[in-house]
Amino acid sequence: MGRTRPGRNGPGRRRPGARRAGGRRAGRRRRCQGRRQSELREYVRQWWPFAAGALATTGLLLGAYLGVPRDPGASARLAVLGAAPPVRSLPKNIVPYRPPSVRPMSTYTTRFKPGEPRVRNIELAAHILDGHIVAPGTTFSFNAVVGPRTESRGYVPAPAIVGPRLVNDVGGGICQVSATLFNAVFRAGLDIRKAHAHSMYMPEYPAGREAAVAYPGLDFTWRNDTGRPVRLRVSSTASSLTVSLYGERRYQVRSKTSERYGFVPYTRGVGRGPECVPTAGRRGFEIDVWRTLLQHGRKVRREKFHTEYRPQPQVRCV
Repeated sequence: MGRTRPGRNGPGRRRPGARRAGGRRAGRRRRCQGRRQSELREYVRQWWPFAAGALATTGLLLGAYLGVPRDPGASARLAVLGAAPPVRSLPKNIVPYRPPSVRPMSTYTTRFKPGEPRVRNIELAAHILDGHIVAPGTTFSFNAVVGPRTESRGYVPAPAIVGPRLVNDVGGGICQVSATLFNAVFRAGLDIRKAHAHSMYMPEYPAGREAAVAYPGLDFTWRNDTGRPVRLRVSSTASSLTVSLYGERRYQVRSKTSERYGFVPYTRGVGRGPECVPTAGRRGFEIDVWRTLLQHGRKVRREKFHTEYRPQPQVRCV
């Protein structure tokens, strides 16, 4: 059989009607695309100034942020609503304020008989010293802080050591404050600069560990060598006085006291007048106290305090 060719309307050819329908659809698509492009150009023309302004503002803000000098190693952080601000270290040339430490360094208590006139003088000096702050590297002076002991400042006559015996003197008994402070400073490992023991031994203080004062010449001084402030807390009751020091301890302290030696017998005598104070008599002696300062378990230095007490005479007042 011979092959037959497809006719005009066979599968090899498109019908004229179909060609016209496809052309109309393509035209509509081109017209729609043209309208969309035109609308897009109009949208861009209307809104590009605002977009450009926003981009320029963002660039300026970002440049200002990146241009601000920051601490080395600091990194940017996202701010979270309600979160605490990030902790930033201060520049090296700025030292933050640090209040005096409340860590106890040492404390010491001495006792006395209640109701004596000297109690008034002890309370006055204790009130002046309480709360006093000694800055790092400075030297504390008992006489400079407490000031003169006069009747105009409230001090009253009380027994005080003058020379070889006890007499009534304005401000008598205030040495109990300086002696108690001495022991607190001694225990705290602070640098004792100037301290003189009483000429006669008084049982209220440990032998060889005390400081006598007399305004303005005889003073008790010590230096704050800890690098941090030291605060004094001084309180008294009817029969006791307590001195506490607060700060940061630099050294650990070990102490040793020798036996009493070199005894000197006392004498007997008679006193007259209102300033006379009767005494029972007490032998004189010598004693040594050593204080060893340690840092991290290693000995830094060893100090020796040698004291010679004169005998206290037996006095009968007439």
